[in-house]
Amino acid sequence: MKAGILLAAATLALAGCSGAPAGNDTAEAAYNNSFVSPNLAGGTWQGVFDDPASSIDHFARIGLRPGAYEKVGGEWRSEAVPTAMTDPSAPNPVMAMFVAAGDEKKLSRVTFTLVEPLASNDQQARDQFDKWMSQALTQLGVAGGDQAVKAIHGEASATGTVPGGARYAVDRETTDKDRLLAVTFTPGDPILNGTDPTAS
Repeated sequence: MKAGILLAAATLALAGCSGAPAGNDTAEAAYNNSFVSPNLAGGTWQGVFDDPASSIDHFARIGLRPGAYEKVGGEWRSEAVPTAMTDPSAPNPVMAMFVAAGDEKKLSRVTFTLVEPLASNDQQARDQFDKWMSQALTQLGVAGGDQAVKAIHGEASATGTVPGGARYAVDRETTDKDRLLAVTFTPGDPILNGTDPTAS
């Protein structure tokens, strides 16, 4: 499943590189939505996973530009419009993808994917991806951004738990065209009676 998610992200990213105005596809637009109040998800990942319709609305409000949540094959999913981490008119733009998936009633994962062409070597784009993902989670009001960034840079385990009831996993894959980095959040242990088993 991991490979399928990453390959789908690469395909969609390439498809999203053309035809859209550059000003609408920059990461700045995605993470500079200061008009959005934080804590949209209520402070826990359960607030993200338990209500797909509400979460898709929240993802839109923070600038992720999600598509409709609909059945695709054996799962329900919303695929966001690709976001350029570099100038989208450049020969080898670095793109970011966002996917939320699950069943009709609940999300089972949200994935942020960086798609970097092999011909590109852009640390600024990778840094931009870190900010893009972290700011999205901050605006949702859930933990995990800082931990995921540390995991990306080898400063934390590639898999683990974050406060608020979620697990994360950082996966990397190289295809014949791209280097792919996916950060996926999935439901963790539920918070019962106000006690979060993932809290440190």
